[in-house]
Amino acid sequence: MDAVKILVVDDELGIQRLIEQRFRKRIRAKELEFIFAANGVEALEKLQGDNHVDMVLTDLNMPEMDGLALLGCLPTISENLKAVVISAYTDIANIRQAMNRGAFDFLSKPIDFQDLERTIEKTVEFVHHLKHKQDQTQKIQDELLHAALHDPLTGLPNRAWLSNRLTEIFEQQSRSQEPLYALLFIDLDGFKEINDELGHLLGDELLKYVAQRLKHSLREGDSVARLGGDEFVVFLEGGDIDSATIVAKRIQASLQRPFKLGDRQVSSGASIGIALSSPEDRQPDDLLHNADVAMYVAKSEGKGCYVVFDQSVPGKIETIV
Repeated sequence: MDAVKILVVDDELGIQRLIEQRFRKRIRAKELEFIFAANGVEALEKLQGDNHVDMVLTDLNMPEMDGLALLGCLPTISENLKAVVISAYTDIANIRQAMNRGAFDFLSKPIDFQDLERTIEKTVEFVHHLKHKQDQTQKIQDELLHAALHDPLTGLPNRAWLSNRLTEIFEQQSRSQEPLYALLFIDLDGFKEINDELGHLLGDELLKYVAQRLKHSLREGDSVARLGGDEFVVFLEGGDIDSATIVAKRIQASLQRPFKLGDRQVSSGASIGIALSSPEDRQPDDLLHNADVAMYVAKSEGKGCYVVFDQSVPGKIETIV
């Protein structure tokens, strides 16, 4: 475990020597680490350069920036950063002001080091508990976001992710005249028959195998999503017709190799529709629509075909292979 890091803010010249002497065993054992600042300005500079400080010990009466002003600035550094005031000014007014500014505790000078050690333990325990709760909350939020944007069967991005990505593409291409992406709409050939003959469990296994082969067929930076059923979409970054057709052929070759499902081996090809992003697109989902249209034409031509949509002439299919 890393040492607990404590920032001590005090203009008293002997405070550093005194703390290092009284805590020398724990410092040598790397349980505690102290850094020092003479006033609030210097403390903020150290905090902005080091985001691993666990707590602050601060005096109240200091030049340039006093302890009360420093307390007011700490939340801008981190909402988890807690401060304990150590001051000879222990009247009710000072204590109330310090606590109102967010002080976690208030100790009096001269320092009772046993009391200080207990206070350090209590403060650090509270801070670590707070950080743990926030980490857990963030983890849950990340898991929920991942679940919202990914297919539970294959682990691939899902339709919601696709919708977000298409919106991003639409916004980017409004600032560019060059094709930014190629989209491949993939539909498995004969999947319904396989699913009906072998059952949904093995049909799901096939979809998971297909997802893996699709990922292995892509270039670095490209991505694949599952829309649902046996439909998948591939994005090719900066894709043109040549690179898109190369990837389409690679995908078809990969999917034509037999899959082992239980004690059976099955084969499944793919019909693929290809579309390039274009300034002619009017809505974020136009690119998907064009690739979908091309895929249905490929489907009608027979198994193992890919078709390229011609954006320049709406409704025209440019290439059939």
